Amino acid sequence: MNKTRRIALYIYLVLAGIGLQFELGDMANKDITLEAGRDLILNLAVLAAFFLPIYFLIKKLAKKLSVETIVLGTALFGGAFIAGWLSFAGNSLIDIINSNFIKDPAVFNDWTNALTAPFAEEFFKALTAFAALYILGKKDLQSVLIAGLSSGFGFQVIENSGALEAIGRIAGGFASHTLYTAVVTVGVYLLFSKVYKKYRRFGLWCVVSTVVNHFIWNSPFYETEHRINLVVGALFAFLAATFVEVYRLVIKEHNLS
Repeated sequence: MNKTRRIALYIYLVLAGIGLQFELGDMANKDITLEAGRDLILNLAVLAAFFLPIYFLIKKLAKKLSVETIVLGTALFGGAFIAGWLSFAGNSLIDIINSNFIKDPAVFNDWTNALTAPFAEEFFKALTAFAALYILGKKDLQSVLIAGLSSGFGFQVIENSGALEAIGRIAGGFASHTLYTAVVTVGVYLLFSKVYKKYRRFGLWCVVSTVVNHFIWNSPFYETEHRINLVVGALFAFLAATFVEVYRLVIKEHNLS
C-alpha cells in the first residue's frame, strides 16, 4: 500500500469513527431495564434474520467473481458507518436549500424525502464504495459490483436497526439500498472507465434510472391506504430487472477476462 492509499485509509477510519459515535453513541445513554434488554434482543434477532442470508449471498457472489472478501468487509463497514452520517448531513443541507424555495410546509413535508435522499444517499454510498476500492487497489468491474452491494447493504442494516422498522422494511430492504448502490456504483464506473466506453450509455441509464426509482419510492406517489401497492411492485421489478442486466454484464466481462 503506497503513501496516498495509507492516507486514504486513515481518513476512511476517521470518518468511520465519527460514524460509530453517530450511529451507536446513544446506546450508552439508555437506561438498562428489562424492557430495554428485551428490545435489544429483538433488534439483534431481526437484524440477524435480515443480515446473515444477504451477507452470505453477497459473499458467495464475491467468491464466484473471484473478489476478495476484504472488499466486501471494507465497503460494508464504510456503508454502515461512513455513508450513513454523511448522507444525514447531505440530506440536512439539501433540506435547508429546498426550504428557501418551497414555502408551503405541507408540500415541503410531503416531498422532502424525495428531494433529498435519492441524491445525497446515492452519492455518499457510491463514494464510500469507491473509497474502499481505492484503498484496496481494486479496479476491476467485479470488485466494483461487490463493493456497491456491500456499501448499500451496510447502509441498509444501520438504517433499519430498529426492530419494528426493520420488520416493516425487510421485504423491501434488499431491493432498496443494497441494489440501489450496486447499480449506481457500476453505472458510475462504466461512465468514466476507458476500458468500457461501449457501455457508457448503459452506465448513464443505471445512475439516472436508480435515482428516479429512489425519488418515486420516497415521494407521495409511494403512499397508499391499500395493502396492495402497485407502485412498490413496479419499482421493485424495475430495479431488479436493471440489476439483472448489471449482473449479466459483469459475468460476461468476468468470463472474457
